[in-house]
Amino acid sequence: MSTQPTEVSPADLPLSTPLQAEVFRSRGVYSWWLDTARSPTPEAAGLGPLPGVPRLVHSSGRAELLYVGRARRDLHGRIAGQHLRRTRSSALRRTLLAVLLPGDPSWREGASLDGRDRVVLDGEHEQRLTAWMQEHLLLGWARCETKDDVDALEQRWIAAHQPVLNTESTGHGPELTELKRVYREGLPRRF
Repeated sequence: MSTQPTEVSPADLPLSTPLQAEVFRSRGVYSWWLDTARSPTPEAAGLGPLPGVPRLVHSSGRAELLYVGRARRDLHGRIAGQHLRRTRSSALRRTLLAVLLPGDPSWREGASLDGRDRVVLDGEHEQRLTAWMQEHLLLGWARCETKDDVDALEQRWIAAHQPVLNTESTGHGPELTELKRVYREGLPRRF
């Protein structure tokens, strides 16, 4: 969908399971949603306590907004190459691990810290997290013409909807930052 930043709401985007998404190789803004048809609550999906903020319900009625991000160059590369593959380069994946941990300590298995203090997972556990995302999340996206359009749309969606897993530009960011700190605590270092 090509759009101007003022024309689209994340609640109106078509949604797809992450691995089946035919994401364009263009810039844009994407949204991750809890698939409430498969997991009616965050707790049913294994997510620990989330910040107490209202979640936008998708117009289909089958999903709640969790996260908004941007791809200033390539939606496909950002989603398939980072969010569905590498925890080191995905704030979404690192935040998911932090909110999955309270319900299941095994989410720390295979985790370590790189030289920049970012969480990395071994291959088996990267695959486990991707499988969890495929089972519990849906993905929507809007294409944008320019980098300025991307930035404006992402800022507008975050300001308007305060997605529960976004740390930057949200009132609940410090709470998520603390959960991520607790997750990293005691992890071995990998250089």
